[in-house]
Amino acid sequence: MSEQTPQNRAIEELEQFGLREYEAKCFVSLTKITSGTAREVSEHIDVPRTRVYEAVRSLESDGLVEIQHSSPQRFRAIPISEALQVLEREYEDRLDRLEQSLRQLERQSDSGHTDTDPEIWSLTGSETITTRAKRLIDGAESEVLVLFGDEHAVSDALNERLILAADRGVDVVVGASSETLRSTLSESVSEPFVFDSEFEWLSGPHNGLSFGRLLLVDDEGLLASTLVRGGDSVRERAVCGNGSANALVFILRRLLSQQLGPKPTVCDD
Repeated sequence: MSEQTPQNRAIEELEQFGLREYEAKCFVSLTKITSGTAREVSEHIDVPRTRVYEAVRSLESDGLVEIQHSSPQRFRAIPISEALQVLEREYEDRLDRLEQSLRQLERQSDSGHTDTDPEIWSLTGSETITTRAKRLIDGAESEVLVLFGDEHAVSDALNERLILAADRGVDVVVGASSETLRSTLSESVSEPFVFDSEFEWLSGPHNGLSFGRLLLVDDEGLLASTLVRGGDSVRERAVCGNGSANALVFILRRLLSQQLGPKPTVCDD
C-alpha cells in the first residue's frame, strides 16, 4: 500500500475523476514543476518515457496540459484553479450522462402500483436521510410533523425546508425530546412553531441506539431514524414508508397525535 503523501492522494483523486494512472502521475508532476520534457517528467514521477507522450497527449485533449512544440517538446500543466474547473465540468457532464442513462432505464409506473400501497425502505447515512426528509417536506400539501431526538439529526437545510413549507400554507409542527433541544430548535425554526410537549421517553441511548428524528407528512409519508455512536463518529440509519394503508404510518400518526395534543393557537398581534 502506497504512503499517503499529498502527491499520492492527488494521484488517487485524479484517478477517481477518470484519469488513467499515467495521466494522473504526469499531471501531478507537471503541477510541481514550471514545465518539463518527457525525460524530465519520466525521471520525476517514475513513468516510462514512451508513456509520458501518450499520457500528455490525452491530457492536452482534455484541456489540462499545454504543449510547446520545440525540440524537444516541453509540457506544462494549466493553473490548478483552471484544472479544477475543467474537472468539475467533466464531472458534471458525466453525471448528466449517467442521469440520462438511468432515466431511460427507470421503471414505468405500469404495474398497478399507487401511492397508497404500503412500503417500507431502509436508508443509511445522515446526508442520504436528510435528502429524503427534504424531499418529503417539499412534497407536503397539508401537514408536516417532525420530532427530533438528537442535535445530530438537526440541520439548517432541513430547517429551511420546514420554514418554506410553512410559508406556502402547510401546517408544520416541530417537536423535541428534551428542553435543551427545544431551545435550540426555537432559535433556528421561527415560523414553524416548536411544540412544547413531553418526549423524555425518547431521550437517551437504549442498547447503544439513540432516537434521531421522526417525520410524518400528510398522514402518508414517514421517516424514522436512530443514531449509533462509536468514538467520535455517529452513524444514522432510518426507515421510510408511504401509503395511507401503511401500518407503521398509522400507528406512529396515532402516537404523535397523543403526544402532541391539540395544536397551540397562534395569535395575531
